[in-house]
Amino acid sequence: MKLEEKDWTIPLIYLFAGIIWIGLSDELLFFLADKFDLSSNSVNTLSQWKGFFYVALTTILLYYLINRKTKSIEFVKNDFRRLFQDNPNPMYIFEINSQNILLANKAASNQYGYSIAELSQLNLNDLRPNSEKNKLQVHLENLNEEFSDSGEWLHQDKFGNYFYVNIYSHRTLYKGKDCRIVNAINVNKKILAELERENFEKALDKAALVSITNITGNIEEVNSEFCRVSGYSKNELIGQPIEILESDYHSPKFWNDMWQKIKTGQIWRADIKNKTKTGEFYWVDIIISPIKNHKGEVYKFMSISYDITEKKRLEINQQKLLDDFTDYAFQTSHELRGPLTSMMGLTSLFEKYEDPAYLVEKLKATAEQMDVVIRKMNDSLSRTALDLILDKRDHQSSG
Repeated sequence: MKLEEKDWTIPLIYLFAGIIWIGLSDELLFFLADKFDLSSNSVNTLSQWKGFFYVALTTILLYYLINRKTKSIEFVKNDFRRLFQDNPNPMYIFEINSQNILLANKAASNQYGYSIAELSQLNLNDLRPNSEKNKLQVHLENLNEEFSDSGEWLHQDKFGNYFYVNIYSHRTLYKGKDCRIVNAINVNKKILAELERENFEKALDKAALVSITNITGNIEEVNSEFCRVSGYSKNELIGQPIEILESDYHSPKFWNDMWQKIKTGQIWRADIKNKTKTGEFYWVDIIISPIKNHKGEVYKFMSISYDITEKKRLEINQQKLLDDFTDYAFQTSHELRGPLTSMMGLTSLFEKYEDPAYLVEKLKATAEQMDVVIRKMNDSLSRTALDLILDKRDHQSSG
């Protein structure tokens, strides 16, 4: 028996069977009475048995038809149980006017912590925190579609735990009432991951220069910090080769090694000297990470870099200062020893020469030599140290 069989099938079959029986059974009875010359008592007896036979026949027919109909109903009930009650997705049915939940499945019971019987006694508002209730009422007032993807909502379970669900619903009739059947898929992990990613991106956007280039090195995306440091606007950078920032400080071999490494899927890190739109130089500590497609092929590059211009300036000044101290030590240990040795020798001349003019001249020449050496030593210290002292003083006054 097919599932689409209508409710009038059994009465219609019974009607046709009755008409056929009435039309043919009497003709058959008269035919038998004439053929076998039956008496009136025999005809009445056959007529009675004909009625009994009809009742028995129709009883068997009705039993057969009703049994098939019952099996069809059981099949539909099994389908309902399989598609609703045993569905792995949390589902429930609520009445549109009252917003009361009329039926829920096992998955909904597990998700919300209520038994199926308890869920069937709840209202839609009972599954939502207070912050979502007004939003729910506005949404339901404007919900007229047969099928609706209502998006992501914040729900709460029996124990007050909050989680996000994606709501899909469809208009339906249940127990003669205008209802909607709801599929509430838990997307809590996805939403929390998205929120964490957004917070990470916001923090990264403030602290680092981020850019994405295609396989040929043309810029496809940059963040605001990248634009701020480089001096270019986003529109000026998109579509341009990354070489627009080159300062010509690094050798071609440096860049060739970089491209060779990242195109093979390796991460590359280095300090790079770049040039702004106005021609000023700045340094970045850059990490370039290849991005692969579903085939495992590198098709884009993401770079995350940090402005280290001040750090690099300090490193350069520190190196200069170290060089100056080296020069100072050399002058102290070598050049200054010559005049000092001369002065020590002059002390012995006082015992041999009585001419003071000669001694004064020698002392003057030695003093001049020492003055030259000391000046050179002071220059060694002041070349870089003075700049560092002035910078420190400026930072302190501005702070």
